[in-house]
Parts: sequence; structure tokens; C-alpha cells
Amino acid sequence: MWHGSEERGLLGSRWYAQRPTVPKGSIVAVLNGDMFGRNHPDSAALLGVIPPHRNSVALVEMALAANRQTAGFALDSTWDAPTHAEGWYFRSDHLPYARAGIPAVFFTTLLHPDYHTPEDEPERIDIRKLARMTRWMYATGWAVANAPERPGVDPDSSSSASRYGAKGAQV
Repeated sequence: MWHGSEERGLLGSRWYAQRPTVPKGSIVAVLNGDMFGRNHPDSAALLGVIPPHRNSVALVEMALAANRQTAGFALDSTWDAPTHAEGWYFRSDHLPYARAGIPAVFFTTLLHPDYHTPEDEPERIDIRKLARMTRWMYATGWAVANAPERPGVDPDSSSSASRYGAKGAQV
């Protein structure tokens, strides 16, 4: 699924999470990817890992295992903290799904100095890092698809994504 209007308040993902074209119960997990291929070649982040943002221990464990097996990134978890000044957990397309009770995580290589500037050009993407991120995300999806059980939603997480403010994002 590819959504539009993320930067206008997650309009596409909010719309689809509220009106899916398939039964909501058939959506097993959301693996959101955004901002791949910049910064240090061996670092990345997975958001939705730290409570209160984590809504599925099983999905997080699959994603972390896939990282160990494929990409081997050193993961920066500071951006997942509810106190992080950027509030980035609330700024991408996994959020409406997490709020709808669907297991969700967010793969990223985080902000970089060229973010939203004229210098943010495709030739600045580290293609090897982009490929590693893609393999990691694919391996996570493969693990979800082949797991004997679908990843569950943590019982006490159903409202955690909405309890903590959006830090400026329209929700």
C-alpha cells in the first residue's frame, strides 16, 4: 500500500485505516518505510519498539530478528521515545493503523541535514544502505507471512498511540 498526503496530516493512511478496501481483520501487520538511505551506513531506526508506542511485541521481535539476520544495523531507539522533540512516531503512515489496533512498526534511517531542502537530491542516497533497508523490511514481511500465528496486539497498547500527543502533526 502506498499512501499520499502524509505531510498534510496523514490523510491517505488515515482514510484507508478508517475505510479499508479489504476486511480490517485481514490486515495482519503494517511495515511502514520512510526516509531510507541517508546518514551513517550502519545505523537505522525502528519506531514502534518502545512503550508506549509499541503495539505488538511479536512484530517487534520479528523485525529485530530480521535485522540481525539480514542488515545488522545498529538501531537508534532515541527517536522512538515519547519525549523526543521531533515526535516522529506520530509523523508517518503507520500511526493510523496502530491507532486502529493493527500491529505496526516504522523502518527509517532518520532525518539528515538536507531534509526538505533543495540539496535533498536522489544522488545523495546511499544505494547500498537503501538495499540493506529494503532487505531488512522484506525479511520482516517474510517472517510475518510465514509465522505460525499472526502477530498480536499488546493488550494495554490499544489507546497508547492516541494517549500521547501528536507533537504538531494533525491527527
